[in-house]
Amino acid sequence: MAATRAESRAREIFATLEYGPAPESHACALAWLDTQDQCLGHYVTGKWLKPENRKSVPCQDPITGENLASCLQAQAEDVAAAAEAAGAALENWSGLPGASRAKHLTRLAKMIQKHQRLLWTLESLVTGRAVREVRDRDVPLAQQLLQYHAVQAHIQEEALAGWEPMGVIGLILPPTFSFLEMMWRICPALAVGCTVVVLVPPASPTPLLLAQLAGELGQFPGILNVLMGPASLAPVLASQPGVQKVAFCGAIEEGRVLRRTLAGMGPELGLALGTESLLLLTEAADVDSAVEGVVDAAWSDRSPGGLRLLIQESVWDEAMRRLQVRMARLRGGRGLDGAVDMGARGAAARDLAQRYVREAQSQGAQVFQAGDVPLDSPFFPPTLVSDLPPSSPCAQAEVPWPLVVASPFRTAKEALAVANGTPRGGSASVWSERLGQALELGYGLRVGTVWINAHGLRDPVVPTGGCKESGSSWHGGLDGLYEYLRPAGTPARLPYLSENLNYDTFGLAVPSTLPAGPETGPSPAPPYGLFVGGRFQAPGARSSRPIRDSQGNVHGYVAEGGAKDIRVAVEAAHQAAPGWVGQSPGARAALLWALAAALERREPALALRLERHGVELKAAKAEVELSVRRLRAWGARAQAQSHSLQVAELRGPVLRLREPLGVLAIVCPDNWPLLAFVSLLAPALAHGNTVVLVPSETCPIPALGGLPGYGHLVASRPGERGDRRSGPPDPLPGLAPGRPGPVVLRICPGLPVCGMGLSRKPEARVGEEGLPPGLGSGGRRSRPELELRAARTKALWLPMGD
Repeated sequence: MAATRAESRAREIFATLEYGPAPESHACALAWLDTQDQCLGHYVTGKWLKPENRKSVPCQDPITGENLASCLQAQAEDVAAAAEAAGAALENWSGLPGASRAKHLTRLAKMIQKHQRLLWTLESLVTGRAVREVRDRDVPLAQQLLQYHAVQAHIQEEALAGWEPMGVIGLILPPTFSFLEMMWRICPALAVGCTVVVLVPPASPTPLLLAQLAGELGQFPGILNVLMGPASLAPVLASQPGVQKVAFCGAIEEGRVLRRTLAGMGPELGLALGTESLLLLTEAADVDSAVEGVVDAAWSDRSPGGLRLLIQESVWDEAMRRLQVRMARLRGGRGLDGAVDMGARGAAARDLAQRYVREAQSQGAQVFQAGDVPLDSPFFPPTLVSDLPPSSPCAQAEVPWPLVVASPFRTAKEALAVANGTPRGGSASVWSERLGQALELGYGLRVGTVWINAHGLRDPVVPTGGCKESGSSWHGGLDGLYEYLRPAGTPARLPYLSENLNYDTFGLAVPSTLPAGPETGPSPAPPYGLFVGGRFQAPGARSSRPIRDSQGNVHGYVAEGGAKDIRVAVEAAHQAAPGWVGQSPGARAALLWALAAALERREPALALRLERHGVELKAAKAEVELSVRRLRAWGARAQAQSHSLQVAELRGPVLRLREPLGVLAIVCPDNWPLLAFVSLLAPALAHGNTVVLVPSETCPIPALGGLPGYGHLVASRPGERGDRRSGPPDPLPGLAPGRPGPVVLRICPGLPVCGMGLSRKPEARVGEEGLPPGLGSGGRRSRPELELRAARTKALWLPMGD
């Protein structure tokens, strides 16, 4: 009888393919917490710090609610101590040969391999994520990241000659992060010689464990310091002496607040925002494979966010049916169970998903959920939302985990319009057995990463980033290394916030000190207006100002632009963008060569104008000649295009595309007015951007008279002048609501790089190419930086195999 029951049970298992429980013991994680007496502080300078009189937050199991430990929250003095420790370690760490740093990173990779069970158990226990995703994906990839960047550190002196580490890097992580997101950012920073201060949310012990493993290697305490505390400490971190960059990954709204808070404080800001991804399923796709792609993208605990799914109408019904069948087979449960597909992300993630579902239903959407889950359960079931009206707020809002919002489309053109119509541009996948169609769609998507017939592939060699509201920073590949490097000899970034400038009225009124109306006194030449839309025009405020030469004599008059003129110029640049982006590389090169020829013909007049501003005639002629050569050099680079092909292990080749940023606003320095103007304008145009440009404040006439007929140029700084090192939260105010703003590229004497975007656009950065000393031979040292900052990278993963 017993044998019959066993045989029946075996037959049932083979028929249903039901998984049994496969629990992972978390005894090692509890034992590690016990070594700290279940009270976690901060890890600074290779040792634990547990300051007194600090608030504590409980670290709980998201499934059972059991208190695992208490975590001390950092205060301003703790942040200052960590930044000081990182600054003290910087000199020794950055001064090491790359080979020595490579050995240290390799040792850390081996240390992670030695303690990998503790890592994946602690991460799954605290975050609720499925342990098999952490064990089989995150921990091995963390080791690969260290090994890859160890190689890059070893060859840094040759491959990255002329670059130096930025200094101390501040990293701020959101509550929904995984420790792998921290590894993507600290590995390149440490490899190039920077030291790091990481601010993680309370009750996040895994980063502390990683810092302890690094500290136990000895030799270099202080290169990695981890604090637990709220994101509100970001301004404190940014204000610490020596902190040159703050990297933030998290919610879009938090990134907007942080950008405005840190504006003018000095450190560069790198943003990686949002968690939503996109999947585009065409009628030529293998539907079953695409359904598995949806599972990987939204319900496998790989992605921290939700998924926006676009399905072609001809396969809508079949795809939705198969997707719902597959959802019913997903297994949810405790993350430490190895047979579980989905774990739990805690009460905050569950409440966010519930709120989105309620709002979507109130806006007319249909909701399908796999299984019934009690309201008080820590789990949230896989959810599919459809029939959401395109004009509804939820259709534009970011999709939270673990939701999939499905929408139909008819043609490829419509799919691109819908996909690119959202303000986010993180990652996407295209599913089609027709490779030509898949490549066309992948090329047309305005996102940072595109996979063909796959989703979520990651490799240390391949750069990953975003565009639009998804941020401006990159990690992985050479792009990730350049995030923490600057040209050798660049001075440290200092605060440039002007206390004397009224940021609320900046650019909105004409200062009383400016002459308004007709010019007073004789004018040696007709006044220059604002060059917008291919012609000169009068400014909206009807204001102009005199430009005087080195002797104090009036050289001419230029219009003074205001907020309205900025709006008109940006609108003109947006209207010109589609046509200019669509031009072939050869057409862009031809325009730059035509600019060079026009400049060459006007060389005597331009040299005389520069001489009137105190430049020696020989130096003035050299400046014009170098400007001509610079235009021709960028014309040649435009025609060559800087796309490249990489191979990511056995997953197939990856095409690294360089695409324009869009509308760029460029603010030129006062020194070398013509050369700086050309050196910044040329790479922007070469990469397909349209431009709103502010020439030199003291000597704008050579730029205005030298290159007529091209671009959208603003003749002088808008509204109030302010200190030349100032940078208000919105340097170009008054843009129309809802209109994408430009990315601002600002260069100031003594402050080589500073800039920020408008309309919640992320910060962009350029170099001071063409300026002395040492760059008169063609600017080869700074050209890579300008090429990096004038375009963005898109990684296009190509299929390989069946």
